[in-house]
Amino acid sequence: RRLGAGLGGPAHGPGRRAEDSGGAGMRRAVCAALALCLVLSGCGAAEEGPEARAEREFSDVVEKAAAAIERVRRDELSHVTQPFEPRDAYDTSDIDISEAELEYLEAVGDYIVESMPEGLSAYDKYRYLGYVLSLCAEFDYYVHEDRLNETPWGALMEGRAICLGYTNTMLWLCEKADLRCSAISGYASWNGEEHGWNLAWLEEGSYYMDITWCDQHGEPGTRDWDSYFMVTEARLLEDHGVWTGGPATGTEDYSWH
Repeated sequence: RRLGAGLGGPAHGPGRRAEDSGGAGMRRAVCAALALCLVLSGCGAAEEGPEARAEREFSDVVEKAAAAIERVRRDELSHVTQPFEPRDAYDTSDIDISEAELEYLEAVGDYIVESMPEGLSAYDKYRYLGYVLSLCAEFDYYVHEDRLNETPWGALMEGRAICLGYTNTMLWLCEKADLRCSAISGYASWNGEEHGWNLAWLEEGSYYMDITWCDQHGEPGTRDWDSYFMVTEARLLEDHGVWTGGPATGTEDYSWH
């Protein structure tokens, strides 16, 4: 169900079988290559920029996320948002990627946010970002030498994330969208291992978003996906062990709508 992004395309076409031997075939090949170069340069072909590449590779993802939101959008909810707090920002300089890759990642994040449907409630703005993340990433059950599965690069570009990857990516996207959000870290009650999720702010209070669990429970646009989105302190205490951060001050449990 995942929409792989950043993958190379298919081969340009089948190779041509040589019809003769000797220098004639070689000359034709060289001439063809030179002709192609001239055509490209004559047409003013330029290297694709990160913004254009982001739109090309992520347009399907954002369109699917937007379509899912349109089916379930909740316009009756408040449209009031709180701005992102700089102290909660995710530091992308810690990601072990090249400068060019970081530039592209930033372009992807900007494109995702700029593609958000207009007129959404605050609740649905967060949910749209969660949908995009869920469409791009799957939980990574494997051990790697790198830690990219804890980062937006791993989640969005490579389609692999552990709970910290979901948490950090959601935090990073919320910063770009100027939606107040923070990261929560704790220990899962079912196995004692580290787990992470986010705290978001609606007009009437703050709520938890566990996009890792949303992604495990259902598809974007379904009630099952919403089961761990915008939940109260009391609700999360039922199955999320102990944590630092919070508390969630909101009292309306949106997760089952």
